[in-house]
Amino acid sequence: MSRSGSDPFNYQEYLDEEEELDALHQAKRRKEAIIYASAIATVAAASIPFGALASAHQGRVPGSVTVKRQRLAVDDYCQTLSDKHFRRRYRMGKESFWNLLHIVGDHLPSTGENRKHGCVPNGPISHAAHLSMALRIAAGADPLDVATNHGVNDNQPMVSFWQVIDAIHKSPQLDIHFPTSHEEQEKVAKEFQIKSSIDISCCVGAIDGILIWIHKPSDSDCDMVGFGQTKFFCGRKKKFGLNMQAVCDAKRRFLWVDIRYPGTTSDFFAFDQSSLKDKLEQPGFLHSGLCLFGDAAYANSPYMCSPFRSATGTQDDFNFFQSQLRITIECAFGMLVHRFGILRKAFPVNVTVSKTNTAVLALCKLHNFCIQSSNCGDDIVASDVRDTSNILMEGGLVLPRIDRDDGSENIWRYEAEDRLDTLLDGGQHMDDHSDDDRRRYRYRNELPRQSIHDYIASNEFRRPDRRATR
Repeated sequence: MSRSGSDPFNYQEYLDEEEELDALHQAKRRKEAIIYASAIATVAAASIPFGALASAHQGRVPGSVTVKRQRLAVDDYCQTLSDKHFRRRYRMGKESFWNLLHIVGDHLPSTGENRKHGCVPNGPISHAAHLSMALRIAAGADPLDVATNHGVNDNQPMVSFWQVIDAIHKSPQLDIHFPTSHEEQEKVAKEFQIKSSIDISCCVGAIDGILIWIHKPSDSDCDMVGFGQTKFFCGRKKKFGLNMQAVCDAKRRFLWVDIRYPGTTSDFFAFDQSSLKDKLEQPGFLHSGLCLFGDAAYANSPYMCSPFRSATGTQDDFNFFQSQLRITIECAFGMLVHRFGILRKAFPVNVTVSKTNTAVLALCKLHNFCIQSSNCGDDIVASDVRDTSNILMEGGLVLPRIDRDDGSENIWRYEAEDRLDTLLDGGQHMDDHSDDDRRRYRYRNELPRQSIHDYIASNEFRRPDRRATR
């Protein structure tokens, strides 16, 4: 590069020109390398006999060493476990395990037993083994321990986990549906009426939100979902997470699940933006007189019955009897987390937000399946000791009553004292909406809450003495 003596030397311009020349040289070298590689590949292919090409597509490099592993025969393994120990490891009974395999088996990938070329090193991995590994991961087990136990490579348990998750979502028998017919809605209300000590008959579901614990999402993940990293951090719970909204029936089965918003989102806003809220506002969708029961995070409306704030007298009595039914969703969340230990800790770092949503929704479907199974009911056994140790070593939640269970009890039932305070109530705030957003139905007297309150007051139903219930 030549310059006249009168022109000042521009060093930045010089660097830019040099960088441009260097980029041109690199592009030229890459083009030449591609041409040479293509020519070499053409010559090599021409020198290989046609018959040898077929043997070259068996999936393994000739001479590669196979790590000898003994595949776990799940059928035989199940026979060695008592019903109690099987339930501790797989979070469901043996009959439920095989019924679930029958449902999802058709949607799992091929085992490789009928491959036309080559063979599967160490033998194929059966569908039962895929389901076994997936349920062990869901229980909170260490993937490396699962791999060793099943005789597979270290990454296979997580691969099987996601394959089973996909199979669950492809199985219509496991789908979650909010009742759309008035007959179905009345049936749900009848079940809640049985739970109510004063025969409240208008509850079509209990609703609440829970924080799904995740690691700090990556920048690319945030760009994909459209929220910044700070939106995922719930300051009230000091965790990154997702706001999961859910409705359950009296048997604690989920009727609706929605996981669309990050952890800082209020329960009010998450529900207000949901498709279920849109349906409930459609005339005739909900049977006349029925409504959801939610906590104070939700606004009182024709389809939502929430408690009074700063209640005294008969309003306090109403809050007590309303909570008898509303608390069902908190119990459902508790059962979900106590059953599947993976929810007691943050989802792995390399799992995206969208995949986390997919996995949690599948676990909700399995939760319903377990309750509906004849030999499973709504009972939960304590976790396997090794699973609990792994969960706690990874900084997971401590659940005192179930963690101290030494397994001597055959059945462990979720009770109110097991409430997940570390994950619940994170959405009880008004940071993303104003009080005006909640005023829409404030001065209407014909709302379900007022009708139930009048029913309680006229019949002189009184909540138990707080001192007597402590």
